[in-house]
Amino acid sequence: MTTTVRPRTPAELAVLVPYQLGYHPGPSVILTVLSGRRLGLLQRHDLLTDPRDCRQAARRALHIVAREEATSLIVIAFEEDDGASAPLRAAVLAAAAELDLRIQEHVVVRGGRWYAPDCHDPCCPQEGLPLPRPEDVPAVAAFVHAGVAPLPSREALVGAVLPTHEGERAERVAHHLEVLRALARGRGPVVERGEQLVQAWQCLLDPAPAAPRVADLGDAVLARVALSLTDVPWRDALMSVLCPGAMSVSGPGDPQADLVRSATSRCPWATGHPGPPSAAPGEAADAVLAVRARLVQLTALVPEHLMPPVLTLVAHLAWWSGDGTVAAVCLERALAIDPDHRLAALMSDLLSCGVRPWSDPADPAAGEAA
Repeated sequence: MTTTVRPRTPAELAVLVPYQLGYHPGPSVILTVLSGRRLGLLQRHDLLTDPRDCRQAARRALHIVAREEATSLIVIAFEEDDGASAPLRAAVLAAAAELDLRIQEHVVVRGGRWYAPDCHDPCCPQEGLPLPRPEDVPAVAAFVHAGVAPLPSREALVGAVLPTHEGERAERVAHHLEVLRALARGRGPVVERGEQLVQAWQCLLDPAPAAPRVADLGDAVLARVALSLTDVPWRDALMSVLCPGAMSVSGPGDPQADLVRSATSRCPWATGHPGPPSAAPGEAADAVLAVRARLVQLTALVPEHLMPPVLTLVAHLAWWSGDGTVAAVCLERALAIDPDHRLAALMSDLLSCGVRPWSDPADPAAGEAA
């Protein structure tokens, strides 16, 4: 969901963080960039103890923060044991000082309470203060009222994003892959770029509620679309059309570009103006999520060796639409299956460096801090 968020206090921001991430962060340090009064990039870092590792992690993180033209930084540590976050927090504060970057807030969350380690005034008692209830935080209330709750952990998020692989169905799809390869032997591409491929992709990329479930599509259809993603020019053209403005695409009259546009003709945002779905009508943003969900379902139904190209396409669509968490989950799984998948590795590097396809100051999802 998209909502404008305006946390008023560090405690409210700490309550908001799991909703921003989609899961409870666990032991970690969260960095939130502020540009004026507007909340920007959010980073999550696992806790470290070795001083050298802490310095390296902090300098990498602050390098990204500096590139965001931050005016200040909020540091929120989540820990289970008293002092567990101290080494990494100290490294972050030192790196910020080197860049002359002001720390707007510095708090620790532990055991349902929040602490301000740098404040010794009566307003910040040593025993900390209780966190407010989510329903009492205006910035979170919209999520609560909509029934949206963060998952208990990142592991739970992975399970929620990626379905269980259906090995029996994948074997049937693998049989059709062999048929396609046999038919293509000696005459060019394994999957021809023609009407059959266009129709297969149209069936898959159909966000309509009445569209057939992905699992109900034929094995031959699933085999054809999955295998076509190993055709790099086709894959790149498909990514460029599904994510307008993020990549260049040939103009009208280019046979492949015209085929891809036909293949994505049921995606209402793909023919609009370049830009993220947050700048499009709500229906378009909902359609992006529906298509992304259908692509995710495809990953469960194809042989494992064809999962990385599909996962990378999902990651690109998520990255383009501003969901770095889902993009990271998909890329991690793709690289776990195929560590040499070049596009997944490149996108993973872009994500870890905080590179985003859009930086729209009018995007309400960016939010403001009061």
